[in-house]
Amino acid sequence: MANVRQISVFVDNKPNQLTGVMKLLKESGINIRALSIADTKDFGILRMIVNDTEKACDTLRDASYAVTVTEIIAISIPDSPGQLSRVLDILGGEGVNLEYLYAFTGASDRAVSFVIRVDDNENASAALTKGGIIQLTENDISEM
Repeated sequence: MANVRQISVFVDNKPNQLTGVMKLLKESGINIRALSIADTKDFGILRMIVNDTEKACDTLRDASYAVTVTEIIAISIPDSPGQLSRVLDILGGEGVNLEYLYAFTGASDRAVSFVIRVDDNENASAALTKGGIIQLTENDISEM
């Protein structure tokens, strides 16, 4: 199973909060490979895949940010109509519940990469492998 670690950072939904996180990562030499932001009225959840998970977590925790690490699945599929639908059919066919997903730039202009958060990584990974879907490792993403 090729799980990837995703960092979630909780930030107040106020001006310049994201700027503070980005400056810390920049100063620590952390490169962001994938990013998603979800918000509520009071706070936001910044989800990231980075080139050095441990260093990013240490840096953010040292600055008193609430940080969690979640194992997700990252995939690369051809950049053509119906490919994401195919992935969702594979997962749904195995009873895997999709919690969220977001896209990010991959290493090829003929492929698109996605972060997928599901309720059962092991079952999802096996189903994707069986379906011929390329799963990315944390190292694959770090080298993009």
